[in-house]
Amino acid sequence: MNNSIPQEFVFDRDLVQLHARYESKEDLINSLGSLIESKQYAKEGYRESLLKREIEYPTGINMGTIGIAIPHTDKNLVNINTIAVAVLEEGIAFEDMGGSVEVIHAEIVMVLVMKEPKMHNSFLKKLIVMLQEQEVVERFRNATDPADIEEMLKQLI
Repeated sequence: MNNSIPQEFVFDRDLVQLHARYESKEDLINSLGSLIESKQYAKEGYRESLLKREIEYPTGINMGTIGIAIPHTDKNLVNINTIAVAVLEEGIAFEDMGGSVEVIHAEIVMVLVMKEPKMHNSFLKKLIVMLQEQEVVERFRNATDPADIEEMLKQLI
């Protein structure tokens, strides 16, 4: 058996929100978490687990030219590997992943929904490297169709 083949990963364009507006990170996480649950990519309780984990382990990252956040939670609540993406009109406050007091104004939020820790870690590392490139950041900001986001993210799987 070849263990290098990743588990099933589904890109669902319904999970991509372009030019989105949210009042707070809680609103955003509630919205995306509920959508993920309703599509059965995760079990009931996933949304609440995301919110709780964000308090305990913040996910905001200052990438220099842009703030991002990558909320995720317990792999045991995941049914199918996927990702939800919100490209925001205006950044919303997330606490810094590194534990500093800095508030990150995230303009791109990606909720990772992954069962396999190795896949999760690999995807996360590649994503952070990718978002260090200004050209990629601009492609996210200027995307007009969820297919644009899908095309960029498929390179990471």
